[in-house]
Amino acid sequence: MVVSTGVDSDGDLKLVDVVQTGVLAIAKALEINGVLTKLDLQACNIRDEGAKALASALRVNGVLKTLKIGYNEIGSEGAAAIAEALRGNEVLKSLSLTSNEMGDEGAAAIAEALRGNGVLTELVFCENNVGDEGAKALASALRVNAVTNLNLCNNKICYEGAAAIAEALRGNAVLTNLHLGWNEIGDEGAKALASALRVNGVVTDLNLYYNKIGPEGGVAIGKALAVNGVLTSLNLSSNRLCGLDDSGRGTYSAAGITSLAEALKDNKVLTNLNLFDNIIGVEGAKALASALRVNAVLTDLNLRENQIRNEGAAAIAEALRGNGVLTNLNLYYNQIGDEGAKALASALRVNGVLTKLELDGDELDLPELRGTDPVESLDLSSNDLGRASAIVIASLIAGNEVLKELNLRGNHIGDEGATAIGEALRGNGVLTTLDLCANGLGDEGEGVIRDAVSGRVGFELRM
Repeated sequence: MVVSTGVDSDGDLKLVDVVQTGVLAIAKALEINGVLTKLDLQACNIRDEGAKALASALRVNGVLKTLKIGYNEIGSEGAAAIAEALRGNEVLKSLSLTSNEMGDEGAAAIAEALRGNGVLTELVFCENNVGDEGAKALASALRVNAVTNLNLCNNKICYEGAAAIAEALRGNAVLTNLHLGWNEIGDEGAKALASALRVNGVVTDLNLYYNKIGPEGGVAIGKALAVNGVLTSLNLSSNRLCGLDDSGRGTYSAAGITSLAEALKDNKVLTNLNLFDNIIGVEGAKALASALRVNAVLTDLNLRENQIRNEGAAAIAEALRGNGVLTNLNLYYNQIGDEGAKALASALRVNGVLTKLELDGDELDLPELRGTDPVESLDLSSNDLGRASAIVIASLIAGNEVLKELNLRGNHIGDEGATAIGEALRGNGVLTTLDLCANGLGDEGEGVIRDAVSGRVGFELRM
């Protein structure tokens, strides 16, 4: 059975529930089809036989530019057939082989084909049980092919594979996006890649999340960032940059995060840095805060789950007072209490640049709360917001002259958050409707809110 979800105006076809006979029919049609440019056969159970049929079609098809055949249990035989087809194909630009069973043998076959293919620019080879040998083969191909976007996440690449890729990057002049997340390159692999970044002039996006990179790797990457003039996005999330794993085991060292922070003081190109889940602690937060005071390019910083606590939050808040470029900041799940939230709220009263902030729930849209992006009604219900977010919200709506309705129903701001909201209401004469139902308010919190709006004719309050 073949079930189609349709062909759109761009010539894209998405198919689901395809069995072997269906794949053979589709492949046969591709041999003569002259309009279909994108084909998505992910999770269609096509396996090696289906892959072989599609490969046969690719040898003669002259229009298909994008092919997605991930999640199909394709093994090395199917990979070999696809590789052979790539040798003579002159139109396919994007190939996604995510979550198959191709292994090192399949990776080697694809790599060999890429040597003679000057058209394919995007290759997604995630979750294919590729180890160092497969990575080495692909690295060898990187020296001569046209691929600009390579995704090898969730494989089994260790130091040797990373080192081979790093060596290829030294001479590669086309690859701009490299995704090696969820492998096991460790400190030594990070050092090899960092060394390559010192001389590579084209990679703009590097993803190394979940790779067991510790302080030594962090130091090396930091030194590379200090001299690299092209990398704009770096993902180091879920590593061990300060020596601690995600359970807090290990010995804390600030060497890696400090190196990265020092690099940010001079770096003129990195705009996006993801350090989620590295347990950088207070010392790491202070180091980054020092960098934020002088950095003039970083716009997006993710520090989620890093145990920076009140002291770290206060340091970052102080940096925000003079920072004129950071627009997105994620501080979720950082054990930030009232004092840290108050420091951030105070800084945001003078910082007009930051637009997105995540503290203890969903992301806050700061311009809407400030009133600089004027809206009369704001629905923040069921956003998992806690009292830290409530403190920031309160601080910003206090000066908002356009917001009339605020819905905070179904959060958990508690009495402390309600107290902050109440203080804001005393100075805000514009808001006429407030919903605080299902927020865990006690008598104290409800009392503060009622006192704040007492005497305001027509004010609609729900608690």
